[in-house]
Amino acid sequence: MPNVVEQRAGLALVFRQIIEGWDIPAPEGMLKIKKDSANLQLPGLPYSIATNLAHAVLWQDFWLEKLKGGKQKSGMEQWEHDFDVPEPHQWNELRSRFGAGLREAMEYCTDSEFRHSSLNDEDALETLARIAVHGSYHLGQINLLKRTLRTRNRP
Repeated sequence: MPNVVEQRAGLALVFRQIIEGWDIPAPEGMLKIKKDSANLQLPGLPYSIATNLAHAVLWQDFWLEKLKGGKQKSGMEQWEHDFDVPEPHQWNELRSRFGAGLREAMEYCTDSEFRHSSLNDEDALETLARIAVHGSYHLGQINLLKRTLRTRNRP
């Protein structure tokens, strides 16, 4: 089993791949969508791009707060707002928070002292892996939703 330093290096590479768009489009480019399009609810699909991103940000913030040792909402409070439909004016903030959160998570992986407030290093590594997997999962969904929007708008 890799040691903590090796695991952190592996996670740093994963975050770099997500942020730079090695295997899926980079979040910065993918999320360049007008707020009206991002909030459009297409027939037959469970949620809009904005709702999907708001969900991803909600959980990313929750896990980052765990790493920081800040006051966390209870799991029940968190679930009460899962998949809330954001207002169109929230779109730019959601995009910024998502990107900033990915970069913050990557910093935990590259910090020479691995400072965190989790119970232990293994818990912190698990939390970072969760942020990476969950974020990339939702980026994939957002990419598909964005493609669907483009197809819908073709003549």
